[in-house]
Formats: sequence, C-alpha cells, structure tokens
Amino acid sequence: MPIRVHFEKGLGQKFKQAPGTGVDLSLFDEKELLKEHLEENVFPLVVRTETVPRSPPPDVQSIENESLGAPLPKWVHSQTTQAVIEKKDDGDYRVRVVKQIIWVNGTRYELQEIYGIENSGPSSGFDDSDTGKECVICLSEPRDTTVLPCRHMV
Repeated sequence: MPIRVHFEKGLGQKFKQAPGTGVDLSLFDEKELLKEHLEENVFPLVVRTETVPRSPPPDVQSIENESLGAPLPKWVHSQTTQAVIEKKDDGDYRVRVVKQIIWVNGTRYELQEIYGIENSGPSSGFDDSDTGKECVICLSEPRDTTVLPCRHMV
C-alpha cells in the first residue's frame, strides 16, 4: 500500500522514510525490476506527490481515502515521476527518470527534457571565453530560452 507523508508548506524540505517502511525489493525478481515496459506504460518505480491545501474547498471531501489511481479533484496539484532501475557495469544500481507528468488545475502537462540546458546559465560556470555556452542568435549572452517543439536551448 502507498504511504502518505505530510509536509508543511515551504521549500527545501527533505523526505526521509523511517527504516522498515519502504518497499522490500527482495520480494521482486531482479529481472522484473530492471525490465522496461515503456510500450505498455508500466514502470517499476512510480512516485506521486500531491499538493493539498490545509483547508480544501468546503463542498468537497478529503482525498485521504481515495484509492490509488483515482482521478484527482482540480484543486489538488500533483507530479508523477515514472522511472526505471538500471544496473551499471560495476554492479551498482541507479534510478533513471523516464517521464514526469504534472497536473495543475485539472490540466495534464508532460515535462520534456531541454536539450542544451546543461551548458547554460550561471551554475554552468559560464564565462566570456567559454565557447559553446552562448546564445546561438546573439553569440554574447548565456543560453536562457527554450525553442518549441524541438526543445533546444538558445
């Protein structure tokens, strides 16, 4: 069964699950955990976070007792992260996010990777002598704009 963990409003909060309350991966065959069923839209790891106001609208009931996968009311915003588990060459495992979906005011958005974002912005160590990180139009400022539908950073 999924568990619900409540957080107060605010940024920078960390989730730490109590020992023994998580998923026991030893109950699963390794092949099932590593298998990608993307064409079937089946993922071995799915995390859904929801924002729920402390005082929901008066004419609605709480979502606490809603079943897993039930449609969310418009006043609940959520993010679903679908991931697969990969085994690296050295035998270690890592989680790779495949898809992220957010729901805001009853509208579904699928987040897309932005190509070139890793080479832009202040955290990338941009300086004027570093070629390849500047805008491809003006050739002087750092990349800061996404072009749709190709999702390239310029």
